[in-house]
Amino acid sequence: MIILKGHVSRDGEGAGLKHFSRRMSQYSEVFERATGEKLFPGTLNVNVGEPIPIKEHFRIHGKELNEPEDFLFEVCRINGLWAYRIRPLDAIGNGGHGDHILEITCHREISNVPPGTAVEIALFR
Repeated sequence: MIILKGHVSRDGEGAGLKHFSRRMSQYSEVFERATGEKLFPGTLNVNVGEPIPIKEHFRIHGKELNEPEDFLFEVCRINGLWAYRIRPLDAIGNGGHGDHILEITCHREISNVPPGTAVEIALFR
């Protein structure tokens, strides 16, 4: 297991543009089929300071969301909650904010985590 410390991204530091909120609301059945649970729409972007390549547990193919990139998932925990890291990835290996910003989603809203908040993420490797 790898334990990472990071901070919720601020504007200009990998803070999101709500792309996942839109995708997860518009295609909630695709995300539910992939994860086996209804997810809270959106991701929490966490800057861990160094690139951490994703260990793919499963994926959603971009065509399922009418997107040009696939979405790789890694099961993790954030502040003790079961969650998923999602990594957008196109055909040449780009997408999202890079491997130093982990995009985390959960079955419920992750509370008390405004920009700048320190969080702990556990990856099962």
